[in-house]
Amino acid sequence: MPTQICVPLIEEQTGAIIDRMIDLAEQADLFEVRGDYVRDLDLLTIIRARTKPLIFTYRCESEGGRIRDDDPKRRLVLLEAVKRGYDYVDVEYRSQFHDIMVEKAGNGLVLSYHDISGTPDNLPSLYDRMCAAGADIVKIVTTPKSIADVAALAAFADKTSQGGGPPLLALAMGPLGAFTRILAGRTEAPFTFASSAVGSESAPGQITLKAMADVYRARDVGRETKVYGILGRGISHSLSPLIHNTAFKALGIDARYVPLEAEALDAFIQAMPALRLSGFSVTAPYKVEILPYLDQVEEVAALGGSVNTVVVRDSGMQGSSTDGIGVLAPLKKRVDVKGRKVAIVGAGGAARAAAFALHRKGAVVTLLARDPKKAAEVAAFVGCASGDLAKAASYSWDVLVNATPIGSLASAKETPVPADRHRKGTVVFDMVYVPQDTRLLREARAAGCQTIGGLEMLLAQAEGQFEAWTGNPAPADVMREAVLGYFEEADAETSAQE
Repeated sequence: MPTQICVPLIEEQTGAIIDRMIDLAEQADLFEVRGDYVRDLDLLTIIRARTKPLIFTYRCESEGGRIRDDDPKRRLVLLEAVKRGYDYVDVEYRSQFHDIMVEKAGNGLVLSYHDISGTPDNLPSLYDRMCAAGADIVKIVTTPKSIADVAALAAFADKTSQGGGPPLLALAMGPLGAFTRILAGRTEAPFTFASSAVGSESAPGQITLKAMADVYRARDVGRETKVYGILGRGISHSLSPLIHNTAFKALGIDARYVPLEAEALDAFIQAMPALRLSGFSVTAPYKVEILPYLDQVEEVAALGGSVNTVVVRDSGMQGSSTDGIGVLAPLKKRVDVKGRKVAIVGAGGAARAAAFALHRKGAVVTLLARDPKKAAEVAAFVGCASGDLAKAASYSWDVLVNATPIGSLASAKETPVPADRHRKGTVVFDMVYVPQDTRLLREARAAGCQTIGGLEMLLAQAEGQFEAWTGNPAPADVMREAVLGYFEEADAETSAQE
């Protein structure tokens, strides 16, 4: 049975709960009424207005809710939900409400356990005890401190799903846990949770209903679905999941591309067997650091000292880089880089890959960074010049490439190079793609420069990655349309709010 998408309703008025149910009746498979949020809770009125099956939850503070653990209303309200005929009633395992458990068992008892500070080390025995208490569905939610915790939860869920017991919903909260929410169907969970909109999350890390349904197609994830992802830190705004999942859908490939937030590379490598990945993209800060962990590295990536694409095979992990393609392809449409002066801002993996690709094409490359020592180290590896970004005024260029996050959402008012350094006729290439139009690009255009946004690089390198993973030509037009549609929708929402 496909995994369904449940939308928690966290409105504070009964009327608003009903309005939200009506609004989302065509998109959600079921709803969770979070009674602990509702000030004028009217269980009868809500169930009479039911548009889809309902889970009733009255979460206590120790498990992430809003009701005091010792509030006597907890038991009474839950018992009323059972009597009113809610399809499912969520009862916390540690509540000791055995009478309610007995009353609902066999007819939609969701027995839950929320660890808001970590991950229990006794997951199998916890599951067994919850099953013995009469659970129809066991829900275990953890707060991972490491990708290793996510792997432990995923391995536990995978093994449990093959044991023949009550279905298990195992979720990890926060950015580390996105993997578990999107891929709940991999372990045949009956449902997973998605927020009604950004800002309406009932738990940290929830993904919107629109993204879960349309981008990740969570309902259609199965045990054999292949999984790819983007490995890095702070990747929640990445458009790579939209690009690759759209491509998989277009070609009918049973695969998903998900965020792989990891606090450390060692922890991620150890977690990989449990995650069962078929491949992944690599972004900051792991593009250089990952090389020693790979079993094979494509020559260009090895020479450039940076990897952004990994294919996982039985023989091991194979690394390559499409960053060079991502830089060269857009530039080729504007300028022949051979013999041109190219200044690259940055000294990380993306800057290294760009410098290597441009150096090989005959460009005269200079790396400029806030940390001149790091720039010098990378330049020595590539075989190009380096300098201090603070002294950018002393350098000239035909092409400027920003290979840093400066100008992205977190620093949208900043630019890596002052406006007075731009010269008419030069080319300015910003790898940042959110926002599309950065301060760097605006000031460069005003000075008469040709400009290239990061979206062109993102798509060019993504096409190479898709082909490396699947062996199929990338549906480039479909990928581009998906991203342009995203920005058009975002612009429309912004205009509507102004």
